[in-house]
Amino acid sequence: MPRVLVQLGLLMFSASTFAAEHWAFQPLKPVKAAGVDEFIQQKLKEQGLESAPRADPRTLIRRATFDLTGLPPTAEETEAFVNDPSPGAFPRLIERLLASPHYGEQWARHWLDVARYSDTKGYVYAREEKNWVHATPYRDWVVRALNTDMPYDRFLLLQLAADQVAPPKSPDLAAMGLLTLGRRFLGVTHDIIDDRIDVVMRGTQALTVACARCHDHKFDPIPTRDYYSLYGIFQSSAEALAPCAEGEDPQLAELVKKNRELMAKRREEQMTRTRARAADYQKALTELDKYPEQGFDQILDEKDLNPFIVHRWKAWADAHPGTVLTEEVLKKPGSPAYVPEEHIANIEMYFPTGVITELWKSQAEVDRYLLKTPAAPAHATLLVDRPLPSTPRVLLRGNPLTKGDEVPRQFLSALGRQQPFTQGSGRLELARAIIDPHNPLTARVMVNRLWQHHFGRGLVSTPSDFGKQGGIPTHPELLDWLAQRFMDSGWSLKSIHRLIMLSAAYQQDSRSSDPRDPDNRLLSRMNPHRLSFEEARDAWLTAAGKIDLRVGGRPAPLFAASNTRRTLYAQVDRENVPAVMRTFDFANPDLSIPQRTETTIPQQALFGMNHPFVVQQARALVKNASAVKSDAARIHFLYRQLFQRSPTHGELESALRFLDDDQPTPVVESDHSQSWHYGCGEWDEGTGRVKDFKALPHFTGSAWQGAEKWPNAELGWAQLTATGGHPGNDRKHAVVRRWTAPASGSYDIRSVIIHEPKSGDGIRAFMSHSRLGKLRDTRLHGATADLSLSAIEFHNGDTLDFIVDIGDGLNNDQFLWAPKIAPNAATSTGAGGDMPRETWDAEKDFAPHSKSQLTAVEQLVQVLMLSNEFMFVD
Repeated sequence: MPRVLVQLGLLMFSASTFAAEHWAFQPLKPVKAAGVDEFIQQKLKEQGLESAPRADPRTLIRRATFDLTGLPPTAEETEAFVNDPSPGAFPRLIERLLASPHYGEQWARHWLDVARYSDTKGYVYAREEKNWVHATPYRDWVVRALNTDMPYDRFLLLQLAADQVAPPKSPDLAAMGLLTLGRRFLGVTHDIIDDRIDVVMRGTQALTVACARCHDHKFDPIPTRDYYSLYGIFQSSAEALAPCAEGEDPQLAELVKKNRELMAKRREEQMTRTRARAADYQKALTELDKYPEQGFDQILDEKDLNPFIVHRWKAWADAHPGTVLTEEVLKKPGSPAYVPEEHIANIEMYFPTGVITELWKSQAEVDRYLLKTPAAPAHATLLVDRPLPSTPRVLLRGNPLTKGDEVPRQFLSALGRQQPFTQGSGRLELARAIIDPHNPLTARVMVNRLWQHHFGRGLVSTPSDFGKQGGIPTHPELLDWLAQRFMDSGWSLKSIHRLIMLSAAYQQDSRSSDPRDPDNRLLSRMNPHRLSFEEARDAWLTAAGKIDLRVGGRPAPLFAASNTRRTLYAQVDRENVPAVMRTFDFANPDLSIPQRTETTIPQQALFGMNHPFVVQQARALVKNASAVKSDAARIHFLYRQLFQRSPTHGELESALRFLDDDQPTPVVESDHSQSWHYGCGEWDEGTGRVKDFKALPHFTGSAWQGAEKWPNAELGWAQLTATGGHPGNDRKHAVVRRWTAPASGSYDIRSVIIHEPKSGDGIRAFMSHSRLGKLRDTRLHGATADLSLSAIEFHNGDTLDFIVDIGDGLNNDQFLWAPKIAPNAATSTGAGGDMPRETWDAEKDFAPHSKSQLTAVEQLVQVLMLSNEFMFVD
């Protein structure tokens, strides 16, 4: 949108018309200064403080590289920067980092926290697809927009109204994910709209407008009328699925056509039913208490009066007093019997429950095709203006049943006298009001977010609340100066990065301190910070030489064996955020999160010490160092990979002593988990054994299976837990719990298998000895079988397999089977009977993997990967 049009059309803000006295609502104050440091130094001088000295070059390149790309610098980049004493070295570094494709990835993550990004909808009924088809296009659009330094006013305009300013099939349509990626709220429209108001107003204006849903804001000049003025904008907008890329897909087109035809048929049927019962609906207006509005738990039959239509009928009657509802009137768009031609997400409340399920399942076929077909054109979920916009009414105390006065669709009264929006829903006018250069909030809010991510805290410490309960700017003149420079630069985010990062304040050392400013609010030094979870995981992968730096694309499970991509591309499931991400303060995808908490808890250290992912990266780095012959040279290599420097003399000596003292840890007690392995294969009746045994590759923390997602494409439902499991989808993928005899001797096997479900046709189970072949077998359905054996001879290293596959078909094949194995009671000897008989218990021994000991050099690398120097940025 050309800026001249914005200025001509929106001269609604002026200093004389601002209704609120609070600082955030006041116009930007004209301030002249040579740069950021002038403001910082003035505050320090007032308090008798001095700035810390400039940080050393190695600290600066690490700080700048993590800030702008979320990745560590390479040893070669660090060496080149350290050895470049020219005054232009740091500005050149900043330009190189701003031009990196990874800049957009790092800063997209900050914006996605604000946008409450998720790849899934959250809790939904089983009838619909739970994954968003437009999440990936939105995330990738944000990355591209930031990499190309899209003007921020355009960045916001597209996220609010791309449907009206971008051409059909434009990639920019994906921008509207800001509005449409929120929770589904079980389809409750009032909550969905509230979520959209909240993300827009917190994200762009740093105002908690949603607090005015039930009453005037308790602290800020935001009346309930303002909330419902915005509510009307989103109430007058409907979701629509549309392509945001060129290309045709015949199979997709056929699915879309089928879905539209079914929708058209069911709409016509519903309108016919409603018109036929006009008299009943008219009568229902006298007993509205019998028809609760939008109860998500209502189950409606075709013969029932629809409560939503009853209330719509009431609203229409109030708006058209004295109008006779003839058949002709009821057929017109806008009548209480008319069902709009929209996406099922917008109109499901018009239909009986069975029809809703049918229509969602039809839509789910389209959605799943888009999700599973990489070649299909990308799609965006837009908001589009409804043909007949709504005139909103205040819902007294937020209750849909108690409607108050009508209010116009318009912007916030705290920012001056507003004109009602007249173009469709008013969403485009709302976007233009937000990005109007005379709006004092938009630029202030965004430069404060940028400052926060560079210094750890914003000039306003509450980045999404500039209201009276929020923080007061520590440097108000600096905030306004940056905001004005931001707009003067053409809303260039990269220009503000340059202003901030080229300042002496940003380049300060972090180790100085002064008791007169313990929280460093005046910035007499730099604030060190711990890596976010995404930065730490990416840094571990980088150090190990395994990171995949492809930009964009579909998400993958966080700890999938093949996932070495940046953590930005890990799947975010708002209903089931991985525990590790929660442990490391990942943003809650249900809410707009302006800044993450930074906790220090034992679980974080336990993850670093015990999780297979960290161990894998340590081993991969050691493997990369295997070509280095001497221990000293190997330690130098490891330090360069991890810290982009050589070890000090003391560090080298300590590491060498540690490697020289490579003694195995004494075994205090038997580790029976090493005797069990978990895999799958095919039962061979001819040999009485499993053929093609393959270990199950993924451990979830409570089960072994084919991948993080279960079931998965390769191994289907195959899974083993501590107490049982589920076979794969066919007999080629039986699940196998394998025990290996630790010593020769005679063993007893206590083995009871249970199949509980009455559905399906049951399971088959086998016990097979590696030398002796099949020992026991059974087929059971909703029953229990005892497969215990006594005095079975084993040689050291012999295996015993407990095998389960499906009956004749895949249907309710879960089972319980946790055998116990012990030396035969008649032949085993103890210490005079004072020790219990040793037992291998499948349930108690269940573990993520056989506990193999790390070598000394692997332990050293793991410790270095968890060190403060690696995990913190100075």
